[in-house]
Amino acid sequence: MARLDTIRALEKRGLSPELAEKTVDLGYLLGTLKKSDLKTLRKDFHYKEILQLIDVSKNRQIDREEIVAKALEEGDIIEGPISADQALRRVEKKLGVIWSLPEGYTIDGVTSHISKKGQVLLGVAFPINSKQFRYPFNGYVYLKTRGICYQSVISEVLSFDRPDVPEEEKLLLPAHTEEPYVTFLRIERLIELPRTIRLEEFRKMDGTQVKSARNYTQVEDALDLERELLRFEEERMFAVDLFKGMGLSEKVSLGLYTHGIFLASQVVTATDNDLRNAGVPATKIAKFRDAAAEAAAAELQKPVAAKRPAAKDKKGSKDEPVKKKINKFRKAALKAASELPGAYIEEIARESETKKLSKNDIESIVADYTKLNDKEHKIEEVISKKGKKLPQGIIREIASKSIEHKLKDKQIEKIIDGAILQFKQNKVDATEAVGVIAAQSIGEPGTQMTMRTFHYAGVAEMNVTLGLPRLIEIVDARRIPKTPIMEVFLEPAISGSEKKALEIASRIEAKSVAQLADVNTDITNLRVLIEPNKKILKQRGLSMEELAGRIKKRGRLKSKITIESGVIILEEDEVSFKKLYIIEDKVSHLMVDGIGNIQRAIVRKENDEYVIFTEGSDLKAILEEEGVDPTRTTTNSLHEVAEVLGIEAARIAIATELHKTLSEQGLSVDHRHNMLVSDVMTNTGSIQAIGRHGISGAKVSVLARAAFEITSTHLLQAGLTGESDVLTGVAENIIVGQPVHLGTGAVSAVYKPKKKAKGGK
Repeated sequence: MARLDTIRALEKRGLSPELAEKTVDLGYLLGTLKKSDLKTLRKDFHYKEILQLIDVSKNRQIDREEIVAKALEEGDIIEGPISADQALRRVEKKLGVIWSLPEGYTIDGVTSHISKKGQVLLGVAFPINSKQFRYPFNGYVYLKTRGICYQSVISEVLSFDRPDVPEEEKLLLPAHTEEPYVTFLRIERLIELPRTIRLEEFRKMDGTQVKSARNYTQVEDALDLERELLRFEEERMFAVDLFKGMGLSEKVSLGLYTHGIFLASQVVTATDNDLRNAGVPATKIAKFRDAAAEAAAAELQKPVAAKRPAAKDKKGSKDEPVKKKINKFRKAALKAASELPGAYIEEIARESETKKLSKNDIESIVADYTKLNDKEHKIEEVISKKGKKLPQGIIREIASKSIEHKLKDKQIEKIIDGAILQFKQNKVDATEAVGVIAAQSIGEPGTQMTMRTFHYAGVAEMNVTLGLPRLIEIVDARRIPKTPIMEVFLEPAISGSEKKALEIASRIEAKSVAQLADVNTDITNLRVLIEPNKKILKQRGLSMEELAGRIKKRGRLKSKITIESGVIILEEDEVSFKKLYIIEDKVSHLMVDGIGNIQRAIVRKENDEYVIFTEGSDLKAILEEEGVDPTRTTTNSLHEVAEVLGIEAARIAIATELHKTLSEQGLSVDHRHNMLVSDVMTNTGSIQAIGRHGISGAKVSVLARAAFEITSTHLLQAGLTGESDVLTGVAENIIVGQPVHLGTGAVSAVYKPKKKAKGGK
């Protein structure tokens, strides 16, 4: 699944499906492509393909003109380089819409009409701006009973000022020719999707999650049917094999897949009613859930990265392995530490690269790590003789302390015995209520937290949400934090240069027109005058023409734009004083340079290196900036982390943010409790909120839901749908007055009296 997601991400940037698949299978990522040289890429790709890859990745190390010339020489391309307009279309976001079928219409009726007439014109009772779409585009039909289960191909949007029916009445269903629709969608195809799709899989154009299909929702197109057929087939085969292994028939397994349930983790979070609707017999639900809970752990395993096959050139010889470009400090460290384990080698290499260590310093560090490695081996031998096991982190800590304090073998053995005993005592019992304990450990100190924000000294209006509000943001899985910030680290080679840090900060900080130019109104001639600051434009690398083009494009202005004597002039055909001032205000606040979401960027010195702190967050754009260290740069926007780096990175980010938020308040919570919370929030493959009704409202127990609020509604709904409560949680067992199946309640004690022997003895 991760492979297909990566392929889709590359396709959205403009790569063809075939090239995107080839790129991922060879092990390339966007960051790898950005830093790759021509020699590396030439081993795996043709010049025509390299041309697309450097355009998508914004690779500045390879001369584009050189590639075009070589491609023409070898016949890879016949035409010259693509135009700017063509390049823009490649990376432009595809638009789609989610809409409910108008009242009175049926899927069968629409399908039948399309088969007879070739197309159908469906009315929508609210206005839509037709100019924002490029045709054709995808539409997704939402049905209340099923979800999104049909894809439509919309060839045109017709918008009208008055609710008049178009002249093309023959394209309308007869029963609806007199409805007061103001917009019409012309549909040429209606295709049933292989499985239902949840709304949450789509994003609105502003980046927020789609929560409702009421009326009409414009979205970033998340699905292309032709490209996704393979994905659906893989999902279907996986789901059928998985559920058949859990004791279900093939028919029931297909029913679950059709209802959008194709993972074991989805079975765990689904309600009994959902499973019954999908065809699972009521008698098998409990057993099926138990089997799914065991299989869910396997789904969380990290997929193995595809190995890059050895490519062959035209002569038939095998290529050498791709070599990563490294600086002299890292190279010297790698050479000196070649005999050590891989983890130590990387630590030494990073320290050498960051601190720019001399050869003697590197040799000294290598000697220390060699001593540490030998001591670890000795400790592992002692532990092995005792027939016990300890985590590598504990072994390393013992080795480090024993060297530091020059401990003898007997002293080390006593420490090992103590560590084994403590490790055994800290293990969690099989019946331990870890969820309840974790909730108590976080909730109790959480009552002592303050509601405050941290203010950066010397920087106006730059705050960071801390304390209780931040804790609530994390567990609620807020899509956009109240104060989104980033810590942007620079590459080791330039991290010590304040000049470079200020340059990058200036480059990423969003700039409005008012920050680059003076904006005034010419009352006499009814026009807006923009006089750019030439010095600032030069620093930003912008020309007058580029600025004018960005103003027109990003402002979506219909105004006539001309340049006279170093002044950009905006003129309207028909304009009033009110409209003139509206245009001036709009243009003044229009962001035309930098990264749009980064409102402010400040540079601070931290531990002998300069770090950029930003107000606003755009992780994807920041990681693509030249000079930024992608391995250390962080954001407090958890959903951004999940979208850019994956769900595993989001899991770590949640635990880290929880620990950071609590520790800043002077509160100590076991990190394992934070990890448990992050595991629960991410085990389905997406970030889910923890609320009053469990994880994203998916609390299975009827009694637990009824115990919190609106009791009668929950019980009535459960009675109507035939839900059952298996009494596995804490609240529901307390309600019915029986022991909770946790801890001592999980053990049944039975007294069996000893029978008396014959004779009364």
